[in-house]
Amino acid sequence: MLFNSYAFLLVFLPCALITYAFADPYPRLRMPVIIVLSLIFYGYWDVRFVPLLVLSILINWFAAKYYIQTRQGAVITGAIVLNLALLGFFKYMNFFSETLTAFGLSVGPFAIVLPLGISFFTFHHIMYLVDLRKGKAPDYPLDRYALYIAFFPQAIAGPLARWSQVMDQFGRKVYEAGWQRQFALGMTFIVIGLIEKTLLADPIAHVADPIYAQAKLGPVPHGDSWLALGFMFQILFDFAGYSDIAIGVALLFGVKLPYNFDAPFRSSSLQDFWQRWHMTLLTFLRDYLFHPLANARFGRGHRLLQYFGAMILTMALCGLWHGPSWTYVLWGVLHGSALVIVSLWRRYGWPLPALLGWALVVAFALATTPIFRAGSLQAAWHVYQGLAIAPNLDLLKVATPIIVSGLVAFTLPASQHVVMWINERPRTFAAAALGLVAVALLVELGDRDAYEFVYFQF
Repeated sequence: MLFNSYAFLLVFLPCALITYAFADPYPRLRMPVIIVLSLIFYGYWDVRFVPLLVLSILINWFAAKYYIQTRQGAVITGAIVLNLALLGFFKYMNFFSETLTAFGLSVGPFAIVLPLGISFFTFHHIMYLVDLRKGKAPDYPLDRYALYIAFFPQAIAGPLARWSQVMDQFGRKVYEAGWQRQFALGMTFIVIGLIEKTLLADPIAHVADPIYAQAKLGPVPHGDSWLALGFMFQILFDFAGYSDIAIGVALLFGVKLPYNFDAPFRSSSLQDFWQRWHMTLLTFLRDYLFHPLANARFGRGHRLLQYFGAMILTMALCGLWHGPSWTYVLWGVLHGSALVIVSLWRRYGWPLPALLGWALVVAFALATTPIFRAGSLQAAWHVYQGLAIAPNLDLLKVATPIIVSGLVAFTLPASQHVVMWINERPRTFAAAALGLVAVALLVELGDRDAYEFVYFQF
């Protein structure tokens, strides 16, 4: 069920809010009702995978309970391995088979459907289990743990929330003193997210998708490759829009999710860029992958090499997480290597002017976009070959959505700051304007097919 569809906005969400409003006065009903709503939401996509989600919750919860009783670390290790094995089977089996076939061992392909959200709820399991073994996470009842994994605003594509950020928020009374402000914040996040998705990201998809489709077939003519670089702005506003809608919907049910983007294209260094882009994923990778790799004892000396190796490997796995393709791995390695260069420059070089640093960040992010989007090295090469053709003035008309989105990305603050400014104090004009924009967005959504969110494929 897409957040930008009538099925969600006009049917599921209103019905869910009304249902929860009846349950809100009764503490024992609050979490069970949201769990049922979350399973309905998940099952709308493909009801066959609801048992997989439920079984995943039960296995990991029972593993946690058994560990608490016995303190056998092998239980946690086994549960984590099982989670990663399931993710590997559903998401990477054909990737492995294609790689083996390329080396002469004919395997597959396999007819496997990727369960929606498996990359995200797998990481939620891992965060809790690792922290449980470290003694940081407490024991939780099944309903609270189930909601942590299946809570419908974040279950499909995040934001990735640590157990410590959300567990204690579940089951709280929503409709109490001050609920109106929280509701206003939630609705504003939803409208801002729909603006990002519908008015900024989707128009770029209309321009870029045919270009990448052509790149799969052969060279890209007429300088169109320059427009293909705009995909970076598309994925920014596509996923930032999704995240903002998820944050807004969660607020309507009394839960504050972590922010996911903080105006990354206003960064003056690549390190700063990655601290502002998909922040919840990078926080997960930093704490649960990079730090263990960088701090592991692999003998004496070479700590700096180990640190940089951990950085490149973390970003390579970040790329692989995005999709089962070597192009994603290459994209991750390039960004990891660039982060190493930036770290060395900060250590041994001289400070760069902020404007030059910003220009380098933008140039590098856009330059690596075809590798991320094209789907194959050959298609990416076709896009790069097309950059040798100078863009002509006719492309400016087609490039309008990219130019507008770029200006928004470069100049405006993060969406959460905009939301807080709008709701800083009661403004009748702002509320009326937001309502009119919401109606206009609904009309726009009704006039065309809804684009899926890009991160659904990850």
